[in-house]
Amino acid sequence: MSSEANGKSSLETFPLWIDGATYKSHNVDKFAVFSAKEGKDVHFAQSATAEVAEQAAESAARAMPAWESQFSCSARREILERFAGLIETRQQELVDAQVQETSTSETWARFNIEYSVGMIREIAARVTAVCTGEMPPMSATGTFGMVIRKPIGVVLLIAPWNASVILASRSLASILAAGCTVVFKASELCPKVHHLLLELLIEAGVPANVVSVIQTSREDAGPVTEALIVHPAIRKIEFIGSAPVGRIIGSLAGKYLKPVLMELGGKCAAVVLRDADLNHAAEKCITGGFINHGQVCFSTERIIVEKQVADDFIALLKQKANVWPQDRGVSARIIQAAHDKLADAHAKGATFLLGEPAYTSKTSLAPAILTNVTKDMDMWDEETFGPSTTVIVVDGEEEAIKVVNESKYGLDAFLFTRDMKKAVDIARRLEVGRVRVNSSGHERQSTFPTAPVKNSGWGTNNAGHGIEEFLVKQVVTMDFR
Repeated sequence: MSSEANGKSSLETFPLWIDGATYKSHNVDKFAVFSAKEGKDVHFAQSATAEVAEQAAESAARAMPAWESQFSCSARREILERFAGLIETRQQELVDAQVQETSTSETWARFNIEYSVGMIREIAARVTAVCTGEMPPMSATGTFGMVIRKPIGVVLLIAPWNASVILASRSLASILAAGCTVVFKASELCPKVHHLLLELLIEAGVPANVVSVIQTSREDAGPVTEALIVHPAIRKIEFIGSAPVGRIIGSLAGKYLKPVLMELGGKCAAVVLRDADLNHAAEKCITGGFINHGQVCFSTERIIVEKQVADDFIALLKQKANVWPQDRGVSARIIQAAHDKLADAHAKGATFLLGEPAYTSKTSLAPAILTNVTKDMDMWDEETFGPSTTVIVVDGEEEAIKVVNESKYGLDAFLFTRDMKKAVDIARRLEVGRVRVNSSGHERQSTFPTAPVKNSGWGTNNAGHGIEEFLVKQVVTMDFR
């Protein structure tokens, strides 16, 4: 990192990392990284151009043969185990970077560390088993055949800022476990966090040229991303982010027949049945809806409750919300988008059971609980990405299932009941990738796949499921006759 004079302060500049070294060019612009928590620019980052992005793809392609052939499954597993250990060892540095760049709470930042370490270790434990091929029986005597599992090649990874350690480290670990090299497009909102992960990977034993890290200003993101997707060296794309951007990336990838792993947004619903532990359900729903200021893809944005217990449950919900600690969002732009959805609902007749469309600072909103949200309102089936949730009162289980499935998204759902047979029966009818019974989305499940459906994406991640996404099968047959 270098330094840059900026008024009264001297700020670090986070570089582009290509071909195992800091990219050196006088023609690369820089952009400032603003901390909403500190209310000022905290450092700079170099901004890649389309031409620089192409160089990153070519560098990753050059690194691919040696990474695939010289680092066995066992070697990659050991590297990932060291990577997890280094994240633990340097967790305070990573916590401080997350809080500074994304203005998150220390609680959420530490959750990122703890969850990441567990996920990486689980991925490391699965490397050998997942990468093992097979030898199916042949139809003719005197012949032999095998199915080899090979890395797909260079992967473009685009990771977000809102769970900046969890999502980036999980994806990097899965891609590297499969034996692929990476062009990692770091978030422009948290380049320090993402460059720290690169530093730890190299310290763990990943060759310096295996992972290229570039970031770009928001204004230049489109051309840079397109240059990477169309580059012939890129064999697969992983994108974690919003559905609107996912549609653009998916469309472009489809044009060039590039496979894509996507984990997009959600409009996750909690279903509270009349036999639920209402106090427990209210606590989990508020945590699920407000954690990280609601800036989570699996945030509890809708709460569907049976009318027999609605009044008691809403009272508990408001009680829990009133003591939720105030935090802030990552940027004024993102918080304004969340505020605008609340204001639209208010103008069109939604009832606020708690709060109102109100700022508590330029980058934070007052927690809100709404009801009477209708289909003509922007927040009906779009992520608010803020500290708000909507209560929908239903007559029974059948209506609850219908409301869950009306959404175009299908990431997670949460179900609160004491009847486990009923829970399984209802879960099987919900059009979502994961159903969590009596828990919320922030609880760790590193051994299970993410499995989004509908507009929440496609493909799977976590543990061995994530490694499989970056492997291809090659058939080799031999005739000895």
